[in-house]
This record gives sequence, C-alpha cells and structure tokens, in this order.
Amino acid sequence: MPNNEIPVFNWNALPVDYPDQYEGLNRRYSHIYKSAADHLVSLAVVEPGNLAIDVGAGTGISTESIAEAAGPSGRLLALEPSLPMLERASGKTFPCGIEWAQGGAEDLVESATDARFLDCDVILSSFTYYYTYQSRTNLHRAAYKILRPGGRWAFNLTKYLGEIKINGRWYNSFGKVYVDHLRSTLARHHIEPAEENGESSEQFTDTSWESQQLRTAGFDNVHIEAWQLPLSPSEAFRFTLDGFYRHGSMVTFLPSLMSIPIAERIELLDEALATCADELDSYEPPHIANFVAQRPAHCGHADPRADRQGARLHREYPAHPHRRIDQ
Repeated sequence: MPNNEIPVFNWNALPVDYPDQYEGLNRRYSHIYKSAADHLVSLAVVEPGNLAIDVGAGTGISTESIAEAAGPSGRLLALEPSLPMLERASGKTFPCGIEWAQGGAEDLVESATDARFLDCDVILSSFTYYYTYQSRTNLHRAAYKILRPGGRWAFNLTKYLGEIKINGRWYNSFGKVYVDHLRSTLARHHIEPAEENGESSEQFTDTSWESQQLRTAGFDNVHIEAWQLPLSPSEAFRFTLDGFYRHGSMVTFLPSLMSIPIAERIELLDEALATCADELDSYEPPHIANFVAQRPAHCGHADPRADRQGARLHREYPAHPHRRIDQ
C-alpha cells in the first residue's frame, strides 16, 4: 500500500501557466479529457434539470460535458483544488448555472453543504479519481451521503500505464515492457533501479476492490466498464510524461527515480520510451475503468426523475456481477 502521508500530486505547486499546458495536452492527445468526460456523463445518465457535482473540474473540460447534459434547467457545483485551474474554468461560459469551490475530494461534503447541493442527482469525477487514493473509502461514503436516493456516483480509474483487472480480465500488459526498458536505461547510466513502486495493492490493480468499497459505503447496482482510450500505448506514456510526470508527480515507475532531479528524471523516462515505443504499440490500446454506482432508491420515491433515471440505468446496465462492457 502506498504511503498515505505522501500525496500523489501537489495541485497547489503547479506553475501559473499550467492551465494552458493542461488544455494543450487535451488538444494534442485526441481531446482525451473531453472524450472521457463525455463518455462518463453518458454512462451516468445525466439529464436536463439535474443537480450535479464535478469533483476535480480542472479547467472546466469535464464541467462542460456535465453542463451540456444538464442544460439550462440544471445546476452544477464544480470542485477543484488548484486555484489557477479553477480561475480558468470559472472564466468560461457554460449552459447551466454553476457554483465554483476550491477544494479536493476531502472537501466534498462541506462544499456541497455550503452550496446547497445536498440530495443531488449525480456526482462525477473524470481523470481525477486516481489521485484520491488516500481517501477513496471516505470519498465513496461522502458521495453516498450527499446523493439523493437513486442518485449516481460515476468516476473513472485512469490506471492505464500498468496492468488492471476489469471484470475479471487483465488489461494494459504493455506496462511491464516499459519498466523492463526503463531498468535497462538506468543500468546504462549506472543507476540502481531498485524495486517497482507500491501500486501492486488491489486498489490500483483490481476493480473488484473498488466495487467492494462502493457496496460497503451503501451503493448498489455497481457497473464497471473497460473503456479504450483514444491513444496507442506509446502515446499514453508520452501523454503522461508530458503532463503529470514533467510537473512533479510523486508516483513513478521505479522508486530510485524519485531521488533524481526532475529534469534528469524526465530525460531518463523519455530515453526509455524511445527504446521501446514500437514494441509497446504492438499491444492493444490502453484501457481505463469507468464506474457507475447508484444509491438505492427508496420504495415509492416521489421524485419522478428517480424513477425515470433509475429505470434507464437498470435497462442499460442490468445488475449482473460478471457483465463486462468493452468499447
């Protein structure tokens, strides 16, 4: 299990121009953030008039997807820990009313209470959930607490550079190829590679762990989908190196890299990628896991939205513990 005292990423230490770089990544890499958010919004059955929360709004890319689905009659609370990202997002125009709040996943209940978003219809987190590993159990409980009966909690687990087991099948086996080449690269530079990082725990590698945590928090009708990213394996590594690793991600492939200055660290990671890009791309494209969990609806619930949306969710994703949806 990773050290719970070390954050995966310090969002408040980002450079002032990071919002530009973040949106540049989205454009250069097949609009990956927008595509993932659009798809998650569809899975979560966000409908006009919904009261929704975006956990990890970034520069508003995922917020836009939710707002487009909720429409003018909907309302949205956007929560984001990075002030520069939040300022960029709040300066944009959206098709529904939006409340903005600076904070992370641990601030969800307080922010929802302050903004009067209790009993909301849906909570989403796209391309952010991976960075909340320290508080995932509490995050599931918080989402359950503020959703109305029949409300949905949807997120994606963006573990795409290493193996992940989604509904009983392993994906992203190409990750081992890169680590082997990285070890060889470090050896050429006379650097001891040490061991791989601590991501062997179930909360990183097996979606059954997440499913159990969701059910423990009170959710039922938990559905998990393996969704293919619009990137080749080598592009997925390049996307990550150009983004979070270049800006100080505290999770890396080999722990010994963390003692090396960041500029040199990136050079080593780039060098390793150059040696194995073609081999990586002989594998199938990377996948992430999308989750939709529903808070149980009370019998005879008076809100017609709960009946309509709950029926649609059950129709599209009938409860079945072994159902696998691949795109």
